Amino acid sequence: MTSCPRFSRKVSECESIIAYEFNSKSLCAQALNTAASAMSVCVLDGSFKQMPKNNRLAVYGDAAAAAHLCSLWIKRGLPKHCWTTLRRDLISNDNLARVARSHRLHKCINMNGGTTRVSSGMVATAVEAILGAVEIYDCRDTLARVM
Repeated sequence: MTSCPRFSRKVSECESIIAYEFNSKSLCAQALNTAASAMSVCVLDGSFKQMPKNNRLAVYGDAAAAAHLCSLWIKRGLPKHCWTTLRRDLISNDNLARVARSHRLHKCINMNGGTTRVSSGMVATAVEAILGAVEIYDCRDTLARVM
């Protein structure tokens, strides 16, 4: 990222919390971005660009986290009912938001200008997007470590 001070600070904080350093800082910035307003504009490669919202990365991250968890469930030969319990207890939006808030990850989220409070849904979506960004940029093993 060339000139995105708002995102740079948030990306650095996020990397510190998840103990993973993105080589593509803009991918992490996108994962943290819930804004569709001027709050998402920065200078990339010499021109103003709007950072995409994190919803696409969140869909990918949700699927990647579920696939990783499902592979563990299969490898361990657990009964079918355990899959529902694992998914609910570990990667539900409520749990993702709770864990993220306990690590202060919600402080890293970039919001629209008029938004004053980070909702649990925004936090869970950001976590899913971060997991998606890690898996896209790196690999499933790194995703497992960050999870």
